[in-house]
Amino acid sequence: MGNNLLFSSSLCPCFFFFFFFTILSIHPVSAASSCPVDLSYVQTVPWDTSLCRQPDGLEHCCQTLLSVLGMGLAQHLRETSMFQFPNSNASSACLSDFQAQLATLSIDPSLVPSCFKNSSQFVSSNSSCVGIVTTQDWIAKVGPMTPLNTACRGDFSELTRCSSCLDAGQKINSQLTSLDPNATSKCFYYTCLYAAGIVSELGPLDAKTAACTLALPLVNEKPAKSKDKLLKLVFGLLGSLIGVLLAFGLITMYRKWDRKRKVSASHERFVSSFKASMLPNSGAKWKVIDTSNSSFLLITDWAWTLAKSGKFQEILDESIRDQGPKGVMERFVLVGILCAHVMVAFRPTIADALRMLEGDIDIPRLPGRPLPLGHESFRHLCKESSYTTERSRTSSSSRE
Repeated sequence: MGNNLLFSSSLCPCFFFFFFFTILSIHPVSAASSCPVDLSYVQTVPWDTSLCRQPDGLEHCCQTLLSVLGMGLAQHLRETSMFQFPNSNASSACLSDFQAQLATLSIDPSLVPSCFKNSSQFVSSNSSCVGIVTTQDWIAKVGPMTPLNTACRGDFSELTRCSSCLDAGQKINSQLTSLDPNATSKCFYYTCLYAAGIVSELGPLDAKTAACTLALPLVNEKPAKSKDKLLKLVFGLLGSLIGVLLAFGLITMYRKWDRKRKVSASHERFVSSFKASMLPNSGAKWKVIDTSNSSFLLITDWAWTLAKSGKFQEILDESIRDQGPKGVMERFVLVGILCAHVMVAFRPTIADALRMLEGDIDIPRLPGRPLPLGHESFRHLCKESSYTTERSRTSSSSRE
């Protein structure tokens, strides 16, 4: 018996070492499977913890805790492309860390096992949502571009953007549910994780992103602060608007003044050069042409016809067409036509003509078509004038 005891005692260390090694090889220690997500955001994100401090609010608290934990799952998706934890050990480790984070906020840690009775619900599985485990599976089911990719980007401070994102999520959920009607709730949760973790540029740890995509209730700001921010925003925008309008008005006035100054300067330069190029003691340049056996100015019936047709350049001699701005040259032509009109009543006075040339007064519309000097009406008038003159001379001679 003593030998047996001695044998037994000599075998005990080896036996226990072998047994312990066997246990380790079958079930690794929990320390080897820590939570793959940093849950410290639980203490920093301004989520409404009051929902988990009410004795009769377990249902609302569980929904809130699911949203808070969803932020970590969405971040895990963003970093690893996996919608859930790789195994039950990692899921259990994360739930334990979640309890510890809640305890630092003076929230009962026992709420976690009360809300999540089975840690395997956060473990990756092909049966969770139509076989989706990674983002590659998601793309294979719904395609690379979905309504989420456009509706769930940007800042979620705008209510319209959040509403558009939720509508897009409903469409994707309907598409996935049509593939597996029994996975409605899980597929919708996956859709929320994808919108927060993959689509959003700000990421799931942004409070407003989580509030929209994961339905995370946030702590409301005090009304006084909101009112102050609103007033600052209104006055800031109003001041900016007034500044922009004032600057625009000043710029517009300066441009008008500068344009008028440049036109006046150009006009003055041209007038000066034109006056310097005039023939001495004539005040104008003349061109003699023959028509009805008379010599007269270039600005006559021919010029009137061209001016009425807008062909001012053809009226001017080639040597002076490019000596001044087009508008100034047209002004000179029109004044010349008026001054050379065969009807004296239509001719402006010298003072008015000068003011027209200087641009001080507007040029009136051209009167009706002037008759050429060789027209029979003028010949008739000339005959009557000659007859009257001859009679006057005869009468004077007889009296003498």
